[in-house]
Amino acid sequence: MHATAIARALAGVALTALAVTAQPTLAQTPSTTTPSTAPTPRPITTPGAAPSPTASPLGGTTSGSRGQSPSALPGAAGTPAPGAPAGSTGAASGGSGAINAAAIPTLAPADQREPLPYPAYGTPAPASPPRVVAGVPQVVTLQQAILIAYARSPLLASARADVAIATAPVGLAQSALFPAVTGSASTTRSHRQEGASSSSSSGGTGGTGSGSTFKPDSTSNSLSVDLDQLIFDGGRVAAQIRAARFTQSASVATYQRELQTVAFNVATAYYNTLAAERQTQVGLTTVQLDQVQENLVSAQIRAGTAAKADLATAQLPTAQARVSVVRAQATEQTDLATFANVLGLDADVAVQPKDDVGALSATSGTIAVNPAFPTPTYDQAITRAVALRPDLTAQQQSVASLEASLRAAKLGNFPSVSGTASYGTSSTDASGGTFRNAGSIGVALTVPVYDRGVTRAQTAQAQGQLDRGVAQLAITQQGIQLNVRTALANLVSAYAALDQVNAELSKAQQVLRSTQAQYRAGVTTLPLLLNAQVGLTQALTDEVTAVYTVRQAEQALLFAEGANAAG
Repeated sequence: MHATAIARALAGVALTALAVTAQPTLAQTPSTTTPSTAPTPRPITTPGAAPSPTASPLGGTTSGSRGQSPSALPGAAGTPAPGAPAGSTGAASGGSGAINAAAIPTLAPADQREPLPYPAYGTPAPASPPRVVAGVPQVVTLQQAILIAYARSPLLASARADVAIATAPVGLAQSALFPAVTGSASTTRSHRQEGASSSSSSGGTGGTGSGSTFKPDSTSNSLSVDLDQLIFDGGRVAAQIRAARFTQSASVATYQRELQTVAFNVATAYYNTLAAERQTQVGLTTVQLDQVQENLVSAQIRAGTAAKADLATAQLPTAQARVSVVRAQATEQTDLATFANVLGLDADVAVQPKDDVGALSATSGTIAVNPAFPTPTYDQAITRAVALRPDLTAQQQSVASLEASLRAAKLGNFPSVSGTASYGTSSTDASGGTFRNAGSIGVALTVPVYDRGVTRAQTAQAQGQLDRGVAQLAITQQGIQLNVRTALANLVSAYAALDQVNAELSKAQQVLRSTQAQYRAGVTTLPLLLNAQVGLTQALTDEVTAVYTVRQAEQALLFAEGANAAG
């Protein structure tokens, strides 16, 4: 018996070594390219491609597919039910313990995946076909998504209104340079009550005086035109005009930054959605890989090398993986609704981001993502940010406006010279029909002698506002420096993390294959096999997270530089 045990152990070791040496070469090794030596930027996908009629942009299915049972899902068939006899269906049939790559689907780009019921396991949600909006493609590229948001975003509508509000004071300030012309016309009808006057007759008391009656009704008509023109005020109006124009320019720059903010928000929601959809695929793939382990345990039980209780131990990760799938689908639905909302659409509209990341084989491959642009140095990035950031321009224009306003406030007590002219005609008889013309022209000098301290208070207020504006400019500059440094560090870290995650996934695939072979040979335990499966699942999750983190980090650096799609 002792010799037999030794022989079996030696045979198991030999089989394990054979399995390890027979492993296929990985399709792709971890990239060693540094971020600073980036290849040609990834081209933008040509817009206008029609989505597949069977793909559901909302992560569900088109009408008629929501009723699909969970057993129809890839990998759901052939799963041994708890307490049922272990069969040989699944990825590893006939007692084979190696991963059957043909049975494990590739993680396709998110917009090309097969439709799934929602939730994948359990009672399906009530059928409701996705809402299609005219003019909005169901699958959109990042560029298309940004353009849709530009057309529909209420944030941009508010920013455009702010520009219109800031434009009005320019015309108001300029109006002081033009002559003020006032025309007036009047007609007046006057009436007085009748009165009588008497005079004494000469000749004594016997004489009778004669009386006369007077009815003074009259009409007065007049027309006149008055003109008032500012000639000189020391530059106060000119300063007010400059202040209004600088404020208008600041508002326009703020609107430009709002465009970039909307574009960045769209990009963030875009890649969040793609990452969530890929994580759902990772969950489904994990279910299938767990089923492989179940089948391997079943084969070992049939061979008499594993206890029947091991089957329940192997089925537990499968059940847990199904829970993860349902939770990932919920996250996916939330991110899809958020994506539609960021575009200015109803959250129930069918709109799906187009995936710009390639397929991933869960058993023999990794993802290599080329950087979209060469990674700049900090000096290069901050130079671009200073030149391109509209919010910095807005703050600079705001400071210039406050400087002009301070000058205008200081000129409040400066003398002003105005020209005046008037011309009119008015009636001169009681019937209002005889007109005579009259006109005047002159120059008026106004010297403020005492304004009760109004100018001094306005000057102090303008000075305080200028000081605050200068401080805000410094805060903006420091904020840009921090934004650029942080975004640059995150981008470099994202590239490095992706390289390491590729290596992690390759090793996890290798470890799982080796552990499966060892378990089949009887030289390792079930917990180690399940640990290897957990390691692969974690590596797949890390891979998906790292890929889309790279894309988001790229967009964050462009936004920090003011060079993203809205620029």
